[in-house]
Amino acid sequence: MKRTCYVFLLLSVSAVSFAGNYKSFKVSVYTRAYEVEKMKDLHWLDFTWAIISDQLKVDKIYLETHRDLLIVPDATLEQAKKFFLDRGIEVGGGITYTINEANSFETFCYSDPEHRKMVREIAEHTAKHFDDFILDDFFFTSCKSDIEIKAKGAQSWTEYRTKLMTEAAQELVIKPAKKINPKVKIIIKYPNWYDHFQGLGFNLNTGPQIFDAVWSGTETRDPATAQHLQNYLSYNIIRYFDNLRPGHNLGGWVDAGGSNLGMDRYAEQLWLTMFAKAPEIALFAYNQLIGVALSPEMHRTPWQGQGTSFDYDEMMKPVQTAHGEVVPTTLARVAGVTFDKIDGFVHKLGKPVGIKSYKPFHSLGDDFLQNYFGMIGLPMDMYPNFQPTNR
Repeated sequence: MKRTCYVFLLLSVSAVSFAGNYKSFKVSVYTRAYEVEKMKDLHWLDFTWAIISDQLKVDKIYLETHRDLLIVPDATLEQAKKFFLDRGIEVGGGITYTINEANSFETFCYSDPEHRKMVREIAEHTAKHFDDFILDDFFFTSCKSDIEIKAKGAQSWTEYRTKLMTEAAQELVIKPAKKINPKVKIIIKYPNWYDHFQGLGFNLNTGPQIFDAVWSGTETRDPATAQHLQNYLSYNIIRYFDNLRPGHNLGGWVDAGGSNLGMDRYAEQLWLTMFAKAPEIALFAYNQLIGVALSPEMHRTPWQGQGTSFDYDEMMKPVQTAHGEVVPTTLARVAGVTFDKIDGFVHKLGKPVGIKSYKPFHSLGDDFLQNYFGMIGLPMDMYPNFQPTNR
């Protein structure tokens, strides 16, 4: 069995306290438009929410208004909001700007007048209902339509797209949304593939400055798959994005990817996010928390029973809730046990520090190098700008 040691150099004890279910962080659930649309059926909503809430303590839920050209109606959004607010759950919004995610993540074409109109209307629709919303990590463009090719001209695709998406953020999302709701906070969630952002228009130089806040994709899933991301990224990306605009990185984000390796891998991603001192973690997504059924054949790793941090057998024990005894059935219980365990001590840890490493904006080469250093026990602290004091 491989044993990986994560070294975190921690300083002063934090005095931050939270009023939610946990001492120093919030747990939220992100809900795709597909599931939000189903919330028009209160029976379905009540039944599925019980599956999650009986196994996991949730502080906030994000209700998506659009994905793949599905726009959730006003009445459904308001009904879902009321359902959660009545149960003491904070509610925010979300948008995924995709035309068809299943079609190779088909995005909007942000120089196309018709697409620009749709993007703006979706932002306005969302701002009507929520005082904060997250852009899921598809606010980029891979479009190469005739309109885009003409607009690009002699520029490279990277030059064109980084400028275009900065303009689109300001003119199609931020300004229209704040005109509808001046107090709305708009958060951009950046995915885990930061070394290649610029090619599709993500601009870490401008984005964190023009949006109210950022969110970090801490999902590293299965390192053997196409992305080949190292586990340490779940920690390192929080620190890197926090250094882009200190104090404005609001949380991490993990999905069920990698749980095929065993629920230890899922729990590890959550813990690494928390060790980086993320103030909130969003679980993607509602459908996975109700739909990923626990299976010992797949999810119980061979080294269980040897005193590992994540104890599958302990996690599977029935729990007492307001509705009586509940037998763990889905991914939600894994998250619940994982958060309960780290909540006992992570609030006592200070601010993470590490070896300062310079990664310029839009730089290429040596993909995710710092995460490999992290995997051999070197704590990393990435910065976009070099300063003489960063030694």
